[in-house]
Amino acid sequence: MYIASNNSHKGLRTSITGFTMNDRKDTSVKRMAQLLQQGATMLADGCPKCGTPLLKVGDDIYCAMCDRRIVYASSDEEVETRTVKELLPELKETLLIKLRTLNVLIERENDTEALTKLANLMVLLLQALDKLKRMNA
Repeated sequence: MYIASNNSHKGLRTSITGFTMNDRKDTSVKRMAQLLQQGATMLADGCPKCGTPLLKVGDDIYCAMCDRRIVYASSDEEVETRTVKELLPELKETLLIKLRTLNVLIERENDTEALTKLANLMVLLLQALDKLKRMNA
């Protein structure tokens, strides 16, 4: 379940890269051709974001223009579930980074009140990490 968008932005310059949309399309067309030569299959469906024809590459559905994997879902609930599952590894890594940073702060801190606040934060982060591990299991 998704809605494909067929917006046309010919000649629009991006302020970040300086490439025109035509340059981007040329690159994505070349990428599509490479994937098709390597055995990908072009599907009748278009990307929900840009409208470019989707490619089936192995077991994945891929948009060459957006350079991202597309997932089909039969309901809004399934979309939400898949989104959460795909986000879990990123959330885990963010929590681990925060815990490492917090550990450094605790090592340097001598004030009892500040240490109490940092310890409470550490407990919350560890609880969140534990919940993520249980959700992944």
